[in-house]
Amino acid sequence: MTDETKRVERECVAFRIRKLNRMVTGIYDDALAEAGLKTSQFTVLVALANREKVTPSELTRLLEMDESTVSRNVERMCAKGWLRLNPGEDRRSHTIEVTQNGKALICKCLPAWQRAQEEVTGRLGTENVAAVRSSLRKLRN
Repeated sequence: MTDETKRVERECVAFRIRKLNRMVTGIYDDALAEAGLKTSQFTVLVALANREKVTPSELTRLLEMDESTVSRNVERMCAKGWLRLNPGEDRRSHTIEVTQNGKALICKCLPAWQRAQEEVTGRLGTENVAAVRSSLRKLRN
């Protein structure tokens, strides 16, 4: 390895955040596994449950995900009966909503989510969790 690549590995913010993301996601995935859910699916369910008439493009912006990932997740979650696509205002558009099964799944997962939340907060510390929220706000602007 060169000095430059060693520096990248040591200092790169993206490298660190991606690693942190994998570690944190693993904690939440382990907690939600009993319900047969992944963290990525849980976040989609919660985001949709907190809103009405969300279009795929709005969900893409809200979750900062690419369209193909959102589309693939929504398609799989519709097949499981957790989400439903509704016709939009014109024939080309549609909205996504959480079904009753999806809402029941969210309720079932809340205790597991809370345990994961407490574990991550305990390991990172409340000030670092607050710093993550602050960092997201700063990058959004």
